[in-house]
Amino acid sequence: MQTNLDCLICFMRQARSTGMLATNNEQIRRQIINRAGQYLAKVQPELSPPENAVGLYRMMADVLQVADPFAEVKEQSNLFALRMKSELEKQIVAAGDPLRAAIRIAIGGNIIDYAAQHVFNIEQTMQACLTRKFVLDDYSSLQKNIEAARGGADVLYLCDNCGEIVFDTLLIKQLKRHGCRITAAVRSVPIINDATMADARAVGLDKICPVITNGTGCPGTPLGHCSREFQDCFTQADCIISKGMGNFETLSEVQENIFFLFTVKCSEVARHVTRLKHLPKGQLKGEGEMVLMQQSF
Repeated sequence: MQTNLDCLICFMRQARSTGMLATNNEQIRRQIINRAGQYLAKVQPELSPPENAVGLYRMMADVLQVADPFAEVKEQSNLFALRMKSELEKQIVAAGDPLRAAIRIAIGGNIIDYAAQHVFNIEQTMQACLTRKFVLDDYSSLQKNIEAARGGADVLYLCDNCGEIVFDTLLIKQLKRHGCRITAAVRSVPIINDATMADARAVGLDKICPVITNGTGCPGTPLGHCSREFQDCFTQADCIISKGMGNFETLSEVQENIFFLFTVKCSEVARHVTRLKHLPKGQLKGEGEMVLMQQSF
């Protein structure tokens, strides 16, 4: 997915919201906006939005003189999700199809995204996700992929944001019960509220499955810039579960056996999915719709 004019408007909105979140100093906020305007003139439209976002967020961290402006928000998101974990796990175990219920919860948790356009209420979202319809639903294909691998499928699970990484642990547990061997991947460097190795350890993901970093500080998975370890794991996996919009935006053109799990929180991503899947115009609007879609070959 490439970066278009609507993405530039979104970048400026992100710059404003980051300044509002990170400081009360009006001069610093104005400096961030001014520097963001200068940065947007240098954006490379052929790159995906997450790749172009890297320099923007580095600039803001430099202006704020804080390596991780979202550190407190990330910690709060993880703690909030951990408080919900026990009750959600009970609902998964009690469900007629625990794997599908865990997928619903993992996708519902993807609404936690401080770079998206969508305004969310996480508690309402997590309740609604257990019954809400998917706009795209390739669950049966995911089941077949899991069952087709004799001796268990090797699955690379691409994590996205803090908070929702707690719900990822619930889905990974269910995948393991189906015989899958899971490797989870997180970002190497803090950016926005994306999960890093520190967050994986904070929520106990590393005690459930091996965790690696992708070798980048991009809020997505720009495969050509990822580490050799990650690329090897990516190509050797029987299937890849990709959480979140940023991972979709960077991998939407990659021809591998990928299952994208995310809520569509952006009108441009909605248009991109509509084009890829030949959906009726207007079916996807980017208002938090739930998607489980297999990559088209």
